[in-house]
Amino acid sequence: MQTVMSHTLLDVDRLRALIRFAKRLNADGIPGDFMECGAYKGGTAALLSKFLPAHRHLWIYDSFQGLPEATEIDGENACQLAGECAASADDVRAIMRAVSAEPACFTIREGWFKDTYSNEEPEQIALLHCDADWYDSVLLTLKTFYDRVADGGCVILDDFGYWEGCREAFYDFCAAQGIKPLLRTVGDTQAYWIKGQTCAR
Repeated sequence: MQTVMSHTLLDVDRLRALIRFAKRLNADGIPGDFMECGAYKGGTAALLSKFLPAHRHLWIYDSFQGLPEATEIDGENACQLAGECAASADDVRAIMRAVSAEPACFTIREGWFKDTYSNEEPEQIALLHCDADWYDSVLLTLKTFYDRVADGGCVILDDFGYWEGCREAFYDFCAAQGIKPLLRTVGDTQAYWIKGQTCAR
């Protein structure tokens, strides 16, 4: 965690939560890969790579051009932040080297989500970490990948408690899908649910 702190905007509690999720998915034998949608400098991707068994792959998506343009649904403050939080794919590669992640265990997809999200990969997902901030990005992430999350897999919305667009995307997606996930939170901003879980355990 000390190694990755300079490459992430997540606090210690949210980083520890990611570790717990990864360990639990591995212990429970939930199939599928790990996904990072909105990577910044790669700190959380590097952390997840340390809990990546041989049968899993880590997919890392980011525009590496900073935040995209927000829309009205994201809130007044959001509209002033286009281009903020910019990093590079080389930043991600550097922190992956720092934690000794094998290049073969991860794939970086550079570009806007609408251009890089694929209907073919990954085939199945165990952990979907969506740190995508705005309504359009969060909704596209859920629409593209949620059906591929395995039963028992974990979906994390890092900005749920901070950006109203993230919350609205979650509510609209769930309404369209007719689902009512058991949503729980870490701190004031991170929210998550276990797909198919109907009661806490």
